Amino acid sequence: MSRPLHLLHVEDNTADAELAKDTLEMEGVACKVTRVETESTFLLALHAGGFDLILADYALPSFDGLSALRIARRQQPDLPFIFVSGTMGEEVAIEALKIGATDYVLKTRMSRLVPSVHRALREARERAELRRAEQALRRSEAYLAIAQSLSHTGSFGWDVASGEIFWSLETYRIFEVDPVSTPTLEFILQRVHPDDGLRVKETFSRISLDRTDFNFEHRLLMTDGRVKHLRVSGRAAHDPSSDSDVVGAVTDITAAKEAERQLREREVKIRQLVDANIVGVLISDLEGRVIDANDAFLQMVRYTRDTLVCGRLCWPDLTPPEWQAASERALSQLRANGRCELFEKEYFRSDGTRIPVLVGAAAIEGTKTENVAFVLDLTERKLAEEERERLRQLQVDLAYMSRVITVGQLGASLAHEIKQPIGAAVTNAEVCVRLLDRDEPDLPEAREAALEMVRDAKRAADIIDRVRSLYQKGSSEPAMVDVNEVIGEMVVMLRSEANRHSVSMRADLAKGLPTIMADRVQLQQALMNLMLNGIEAMNETSGELSVTSKTTEDGQLLISVCDCGVGLPVKQVERIFDAFFTTKPHGTGMGLSISRTIIESYGGHLWATRNAERGATFHFTLPTKDKTSSPSAA
Repeated sequence: MSRPLHLLHVEDNTADAELAKDTLEMEGVACKVTRVETESTFLLALHAGGFDLILADYALPSFDGLSALRIARRQQPDLPFIFVSGTMGEEVAIEALKIGATDYVLKTRMSRLVPSVHRALREARERAELRRAEQALRRSEAYLAIAQSLSHTGSFGWDVASGEIFWSLETYRIFEVDPVSTPTLEFILQRVHPDDGLRVKETFSRISLDRTDFNFEHRLLMTDGRVKHLRVSGRAAHDPSSDSDVVGAVTDITAAKEAERQLREREVKIRQLVDANIVGVLISDLEGRVIDANDAFLQMVRYTRDTLVCGRLCWPDLTPPEWQAASERALSQLRANGRCELFEKEYFRSDGTRIPVLVGAAAIEGTKTENVAFVLDLTERKLAEEERERLRQLQVDLAYMSRVITVGQLGASLAHEIKQPIGAAVTNAEVCVRLLDRDEPDLPEAREAALEMVRDAKRAADIIDRVRSLYQKGSSEPAMVDVNEVIGEMVVMLRSEANRHSVSMRADLAKGLPTIMADRVQLQQALMNLMLNGIEAMNETSGELSVTSKTTEDGQLLISVCDCGVGLPVKQVERIFDAFFTTKPHGTGMGLSISRTIIESYGGHLWATRNAERGATFHFTLPTKDKTSSPSAA
């Protein structure tokens, strides 16, 4: 042995223990002995472990060998156990062997100890090797069962002469049969789908005669009406020790067949969708050669499929540089990433006319040079954009004309408004001259008169600037606007017009309102339209026009213009904001419509309500959290 044998010796006699050790070593068996006498020390030694063999006397003063044997069998059943005793009878020895002792040696015949130890160690090694082999076999069988279950592949053997068939557990699962049953060829043919029965039967007959390799597919018809697809493959067994003439495998390919069916259906649907789609689909290589196209693309470019695929295209070399650059950039992206960003370009039709398109492309998976492009005809969109631009410009022009007409209507009032500061400036100039013409010029008073004259001139200039801003065509740039300031400007501008109609004006403006991002001129126009509308509504009744501002609970600005006029039309309230709708004899029907367009362009809302006693109130809100930009419509 390569190392000393480690023995656990249950013995109360030291001389007998030394005798056993000497006997072994005299025969060349080097050993290390641990001697114990009691049950407690025996248990401690077993727990420590590391022993190759147990020797035990049958009878001890406080312990006995059979008890030691039972304990050893429970804790270390594979450890060899040999009785070495001088008082052990034959019946006791037989009982010990039944319990699990390896052997027994009488102390009077110690010469048998060495052969007995060698045999015990050999049998222990053989048992360990057998156990390892059994464990390896069980692992292999478990791995095979798991592999078969995961791959849905079962195995089988067929003894053609006897007709016996052997199935693995997975094969039973595939056929949905209890593993305790015995498979037969008749049962298999009964479970085969009727449409495949004759072909499978002929295949089995050929296999039994020719013993050649085979590989075929067929279907099973299950008891609940389900259909399974199987692939069966195998070969003749050439191992004489094999119980089967034919061995093989059966794989459940139902899921694969279903996937193939769905793929075929999907391909048909995709082709139908591609052919019926209004989006053009173009398959080409990275050199630009067309491989295929759907009907929508052919209709776009007005070519036949044969002409397109054969490359007989007549596309003039007149592509604008920007379109050419976009195509080259897309080609580079396709080569690098397998897809490209959407880009616009133009195609030439067969008659030479151009068609604007939006293109997106991606490489076809599985190929290195082919890509599919989706082409959207932008002709209608371009025309719609041009029409929208024309309508936008028309609305801008209408808004401008509305301002011009309104300012024209205010001409007399504006002339009176401007005349006041100019007259005051003239008066202050005359006073200044008189003060300077005195024998002793009153310079401080003259200076004060001159400053008053400057202020009057600036006031007149401010009035003219406000009028000019309303005459300007287009819109100014959006900026942070104080709505209360805009209201104050409109009150000043429209004061003379209100006086001419015997209407007083009052502004009740909340302090500390947040500013908003807006076009000042547009807000002036919206307010002027609402305030003039209220003044004109009180033409025959007079009264007060009030303008109020505050914030709502959700943080928006709320501006209200309240009059004491004739009120809203009873049956046409919802139409007052329609373009060209008016109840005034000489109205244009654009004021309220333009005002609503301006307010809504900033995310606000304009509406009207009847007052409890007389007149109407126009309200509009403006958001303060989400900054808006200048609308494109006003």
